[in-house]
Amino acid sequence: MSDRRTFGQAVREARLAKGLSMGQLAAAVERSTASVRRWERDQGVPTETVVQGLIEVLDLDEAETVALAAAALPVVPAPPHAGESSDPTRATSAPATGTTPQAIPSSSGSGGWLASLRDSEKPWLGYLRAVLTIVGFALLAWVLIWALEGFLESFGDAWESLWIDAS
Repeated sequence: MSDRRTFGQAVREARLAKGLSMGQLAAAVERSTASVRRWERDQGVPTETVVQGLIEVLDLDEAETVALAAAALPVVPAPPHAGESSDPTRATSAPATGTTPQAIPSSSGSGGWLASLRDSEKPWLGYLRAVLTIVGFALLAWVLIWALEGFLESFGDAWESLWIDAS
């Protein structure tokens, strides 16, 4: 086992030292408990803004935490710049490793069409979701009123038949 501490281990140790549950930490950084669980298991890394929130909430060392988060990111080969060769033996302006970290991925949930409705680059999808929700509730209310009207009519007929038969 490696002596090197991971981002997930740092978050877990700091959370436990503060006496916070996963749910309390998730609420403090406005994420889900499942997100905190993924981070602590080193199955994902939060966005930069969430990392800053974790640093504040857990009183983590900023430099170490950012370094651990960056180290947990997948790396991709740096694309060659315009006019540069893609020959790895040639010196480039890329880091010494020849790789650059990707942007920190969002941990706001799984992919799919539902996640696309929360896309911050397409805010109109949020409005569409709100309108569809309102239409759905209106339709549900209409069906409920229709069903209630039928029930009350049947109940009224049964009630009247009790009094008619008795006389």
